[in-house]
Amino acid sequence: MKCRFECPIDFIDMDPILKEYNLSYSNNSIETECIILNPGTDKYYDAEYFVNFPNLKWVLSPSTGVNHFNTKWLDDNSISYRCLLDNRKVLDTIHASAEYTWLHIMNAFRKFSTAIDPLHIQSWRESSNEHYLRSNELHGKTLVIIGYGRIGKKIYNYAEAFGMNIKWYDPYIDSEFFDVKLQRGRIHSIDELKEINPDAISINCYLTEETTNMVDSKFLEGLKDNLIVVNTSRGEVVNEHDILDLVKKRKIIFATDVLQGEQKQNDLQTSSLMDVYRKYENLIITPHVAGATLESQTKALKGILECLR
Repeated sequence: MKCRFECPIDFIDMDPILKEYNLSYSNNSIETECIILNPGTDKYYDAEYFVNFPNLKWVLSPSTGVNHFNTKWLDDNSISYRCLLDNRKVLDTIHASAEYTWLHIMNAFRKFSTAIDPLHIQSWRESSNEHYLRSNELHGKTLVIIGYGRIGKKIYNYAEAFGMNIKWYDPYIDSEFFDVKLQRGRIHSIDELKEINPDAISINCYLTEETTNMVDSKFLEGLKDNLIVVNTSRGEVVNEHDILDLVKKRKIIFATDVLQGEQKQNDLQTSSLMDVYRKYENLIITPHVAGATLESQTKALKGILECLR
């Protein structure tokens, strides 16, 4: 099968992989039958892109989401597409996004990224910096995990190792067979957040109609000041206008690896959060690189090609 690779492959020896799956490279749009997309860019693959490949049969994305390409057009034209959700066995071996989520949580508590700045200007614990560099320990703090799937479970384990109090919310999971400790930590309604009054919330759910703009001012209403909110799921899960308002009022510390409209560069350039993120130390943005490790990208590429078997 003639295959076009939009994703980077310079970090891996592709020859044995191509041989194993009976694939060959193709830069010829006419003969291309399969495209491996690159989810790690600000490019959105729309109908105008796909029409250039008249013999296209497969579109594969080494990612857990499909909101970076036009699935409706592919469905309408009977072209098959797959992402890593179709290969759970491989997906469960990937740790990169969970580790990066935990990095964001630790940084929000301990102000690591803020503490680096004075060193770049050759200052060392200046008295004027002492106050805003003072941070908080994770031990004994309460973390709520929204979405107890592959990443949420790993975050639970990390938080447990740091001595945190952990609660989790996921209406789609049957916890009947979980141990007593996990069942005690489960919350059954977002309304319970006010009673728990957590120190941090980690957003790890899928993007669906129900979760679109889920995290808004109402979701966070009544919670403590300086609440840490970390999002490494999808940008559309949060209401950016509400989040920005809370950031400006210094009600929350918001750390995110994803933004609304990041697949379309013009939308990203007009993002309300991108426009101000250097003005507020309680707004931390990284450019959707949680999954960007050599190990995870190698596993993801091999895993998505398994769908061709």
